[in-house]
Amino acid sequence: MNGIALKLVAASVWISLAIGVSTECWSEDFIQLNGKHITLTTDIDDLANNADLIAAFDAAVGQWESFWQLPSGSLQDFKVDACVMADKQRFQLDGRIPLSVPDFPFGFALQDRVWVVAQKSQYYTRHLLLHEGVHSLAYHQFGGTGPSWFMEGTAEMLAVHRHFGSDTKINQLPKDRASVPYWGRFKVMDQSRDANTIPSLGSVLGYPRDLQSDVESYGWSWAATMLLYQYPDTRDAFFASAKTPAPNDAVFNNDLKRRLQNTWPVVTARWRLMCHDIDYGFDWSREQVSLSMNDQVWDGKPLKLDIKANQGWQSIGVRLSPGMKLSVTPAGNCTLADQPKPWLSYPSGITLRYHRGRPLGQLLACLLPDTPDQDQATKTNLRPLQVAAITRPSQIPIKENCWLLFRINDVTGELSDNQGGYQLTIDSASK
Repeated sequence: MNGIALKLVAASVWISLAIGVSTECWSEDFIQLNGKHITLTTDIDDLANNADLIAAFDAAVGQWESFWQLPSGSLQDFKVDACVMADKQRFQLDGRIPLSVPDFPFGFALQDRVWVVAQKSQYYTRHLLLHEGVHSLAYHQFGGTGPSWFMEGTAEMLAVHRHFGSDTKINQLPKDRASVPYWGRFKVMDQSRDANTIPSLGSVLGYPRDLQSDVESYGWSWAATMLLYQYPDTRDAFFASAKTPAPNDAVFNNDLKRRLQNTWPVVTARWRLMCHDIDYGFDWSREQVSLSMNDQVWDGKPLKLDIKANQGWQSIGVRLSPGMKLSVTPAGNCTLADQPKPWLSYPSGITLRYHRGRPLGQLLACLLPDTPDQDQATKTNLRPLQVAAITRPSQIPIKENCWLLFRINDVTGELSDNQGGYQLTIDSASK
């Protein structure tokens, strides 16, 4: 027995004892290992990383079952044959990638078979393995995966994760760039934001069947599915669409819009806000926005409200109509962070540190249309969110039907240690 074979025998014993993974076969070219829900074939001789991939996949399957609200044990027999490849050509020459599979730069799934090209970081390789596993699961449970935005969006959502191995937790927004090396979604999304080329929600729903592994399209697809899942008033429609077979993409999208027809203006408004702010550390528990088409049109009576420093955009609770003019008076103070010491801020903000060109702690306002843009139905870019600073008593003219929202400027992901907030008095400027 040569040195390579001896090494692989030792690997089999070590992995079996460590996580219960069995070695099926070995050669100088490929290693094959078995988990509960995955058979992994790879040309990468790295015991720890291979064990991590198998344990992470097995850990994710149970979480996918819960996410999709499937009866307990539904995925007991779900298993994929996965190839994780440092040298893709070697697998092609060996016949392990069928000729019918199109060329792919990152990963591909065909029913219960999955192929992943190993990436520069273990995180990204693990992410791609989970991503393709979600596609396989969709075929297994639902017989299909819907339009490209939904197919790739849900796969991204259920593959983004924290931790590794058996501790892997799916559907977790990345805290920072260092935790998801080479993943790159936020980088290209941020570039779109800077260039004012964020796609409208309508254009995302109209993505072509083949996204050609475009990272930006994957990112916005993930954002769209995440938006629908994270809000209770759209979550049922999200699940119903996933579980209802549709003959084509147009029928799928039309059925989804029909289920959401009463709240569609709210969905597109939330899309605008989310696209403006989403980044590393984005926390849905703090960034969900309370909006409703049942919000009453403002009657002009004075409003008093608190804008919390530890929350994202906050609506004043009424809708506004063209021709109105509001008088807004801010007051009070809040504290930002608590280390090395609390920073006291007033509505004008703290000029020692800036976020997006504005002082931390500055009071910001935006007017959010309560009717979908015409561009939502076409393949065009989103109209940028217009944000203004309210640092002293100000007047706000209303030119279209909209909501008025405020937030206290801070870095995305750094809201949790803020305390207090500003008090606002809103009155009619026409009095």
